[in-house]
Order: sequence, then structure tokens, then C-alpha cells
Amino acid sequence: MAVEGIERVAIVGAGLSGVIAARDLAVAGCAVHIFEKSRGAGGRMATRRAEGFAFDHGAQYFKAHGADFAAEIAAWRSRGFATSWGEDRFVGLPAMNAPVKALADGLPLTTGFTLARIEGGPGAWTLRAEEGAVAGPFDAVLVSAPAPQTATLLAAAAPDLAQAAGRARYAPCLTLMLAFEPDDVPSPLAVPERPEHAAIAWIAEDGTKPGRLREGARRIVVNATPEFSRAHLEEAPDAIAEALLAAVAPLLGATAAPVHAKAHRWRYALVEEPVGQACLWDPARGIGACGDWCLAGRVEAAFDSGRALARTVLGEG
Repeated sequence: MAVEGIERVAIVGAGLSGVIAARDLAVAGCAVHIFEKSRGAGGRMATRRAEGFAFDHGAQYFKAHGADFAAEIAAWRSRGFATSWGEDRFVGLPAMNAPVKALADGLPLTTGFTLARIEGGPGAWTLRAEEGAVAGPFDAVLVSAPAPQTATLLAAAAPDLAQAAGRARYAPCLTLMLAFEPDDVPSPLAVPERPEHAAIAWIAEDGTKPGRLREGARRIVVNATPEFSRAHLEEAPDAIAEALLAAVAPLLGATAAPVHAKAHRWRYALVEEPVGQACLWDPARGIGACGDWCLAGRVEAAFDSGRALARTVLGEG
């Protein structure tokens, strides 16, 4: 049962933490509505499709350290939208964003809604988008954006929570998505996933993951190290792609240029300093926040934070 006085709940952000919070609150009887600035659910459990290619260009896999997330993964696997990738690693099926999309299915979700301000007051909060739309009123607002964005959005409505969110620190990550003709790179790649390299932190071929297309072009995802990412963060995407390709090409042993090369800038990628508590909640205002930045830099932390916030709102925390 929903807590008395909290029936209408807005969730800002359709990444894993926000969608999990929305699901648990909806099960408890709350009328939830998710607002997301991008085109769909997933957050950093992301899949990019361009020019006929698909890349898991955000989180590369997830693991379960605790029983709660292990049970969730088991449920995802039983429903066919997650599977194992190695001994203790899991991926979404058929793409990394599949679990979050499946969880959001059936929940009210407004996409293309970039929150500018939280207006109103306790029991009657409204959300004003940069695009001009206004949504509400809501009894509670839960923000699941990256910590710096959360701090900005909560500055006026809940300054103490904004200050707490502002303690989290991230490392950025620049990602390069490459596609080669099948015979233009070795099969399998003759480089470890985590090479000891000043610029490159991770290399993976999407076709090695279950459920991905294995025929046609060889699709490779490259993540830069935090140091390289910080040094090149503000460059134009084409310049980032060129610099990353120059760094990774000798490792790949490619015999020809890629047929596709695009860079993505994850400004808030790797949580280096979490807040140190499972979630943030101000019961007097009906304002809260969650995300991996509360606990640790992994997918499970986002799940745990979203669940913790839902339980706290419901008076179960």
C-alpha cells in the first residue's frame, strides 16, 4: 500500500535506478510517471544503433554481488531479456538496454522531457521541461539523474539533498564504436579486454556476446582510460574518434580502415567517490534521489539505490 499522502510520484530519469524505483512504487499502489530526456529507457545500460550497426556502448556487463540483485537477474533471465556472458557476467538480451526497457514496459513514460525546474511545493510539485511542457501535480519527486545534474535540479526544491548529491565524484569515459569488414581484423581479436595501455581501458567485440549478430561487420567497442578521457573530453566527437582510433589501431591489428567510427562522450561514467548512503530522501518535502553514485560505480549499485529509495518512500527502509 502507498504511504498516506504519497500517491502521485514523478521519477526523473529512466535508467535502472529510476525504473526500479518506479516499478516497486507502482507495485505498492502509487501512481508513478517516469520522465526521460532521451528517446527511451536504459540510461548507461545503453545500446546505440547507427548506419545499420548496433553497439552496447555504455555498461558492458553486470554482476551480482548481493542476493537481491542476483534474484533480479534470475528473473530477467527467466523472462528472456538477460543471459550469461562468461562465468559470472551477464548482459541484456538482445541488447544491453533490454532489461530496463522491459521493466519500464507498462509504466507511464514520457520521453524527450528535459527537466529544467521542479516547481511548487510539498504535495503539489510540478515539473517544467526545457521544451516548455509542465507535468503535475505530484506528491513526491524522485530524481535519478547523474549526481551533478541531480544537485542542480534539487538546488531550489531540496538544497540539503542537492548538497549531499554534490559530494559524488565521477571519472568521464570516452567510447569509440567501430565496425570493420569481417576479414580486416583478426578473428578472434588478439588483444585482451583490459589491455595495459595508457589510453585504452577496455576493448570488446559485440558479436561475442549472446544474442548479438555474429555475421557481417565486426563491431568493436573501445573505452578510453579516465586519464585519456579527461584530456580529450571537450574535443569535438570527430576529433575524439580520430584520437581514440589512433590509440587503439595498433592493438587491433586491423589491415584496413573501419567502415564505421563514432565516438560517444560519457561525461558521468565511472563513480569514483560515492555519497556513501543508499539513497536520499526528505519526507517533509517529498523529494528524493537515487543512482549508482549513492553507493558504487556498478550496475548493481543503481539497482540497490533505486530499491532503497522506493522502500524508504514507502516507509519500509
